[in-house]
Amino acid sequence: MCLVFRDDGEFCEPCSELAEEEAFVSAATESLNRPKTETIAQPDIPQTDMEKRREQDRIYIWGGVVTATLMIAVGMGVYAFPNLFADSEVLALQAEEQRLEDCRLVFEEITYVLRAGGVPDDSMRCDGTNIPNLISRSGNLVRVDHPNPGAYGLTEIYVTNESHQVFLVGGG
Repeated sequence: MCLVFRDDGEFCEPCSELAEEEAFVSAATESLNRPKTETIAQPDIPQTDMEKRREQDRIYIWGGVVTATLMIAVGMGVYAFPNLFADSEVLALQAEEQRLEDCRLVFEEITYVLRAGGVPDDSMRCDGTNIPNLISRSGNLVRVDHPNPGAYGLTEIYVTNESHQVFLVGGG
């Protein structure tokens, strides 16, 4: 009744336990006595060649890191200073065009005040102009003129209460 059937024979219960322990100990001892094998098979390359390859890899990696860093730095420089290599005459022309556009926007605001039936106050004038705009009335028509349109290369800059358009006259 106490017979235990195992792969290596038939044993009574106490002897079966001893056989099991002996099999475990012998398997553990065998695994400890095995020669260690490398998990990754490497070709038979002399150590100096391996060192050369590692050094090459290191150079390639650092070269990539330095190149990427330089590209980022140059990109940030171009973004931060977009006019760094622009011609000074072109930059001056762009600045003049921007001044004229800013003045045109001021006069466009004046048209909204005129269309609403109001009168623009003295603060509604172009930058760099100390003289207030010239306001004239002729019946129901109210006209606001820039006091010095020649500063923008024009003969007239004006708006009326009849239109939302800013009139820029002269200057080509």
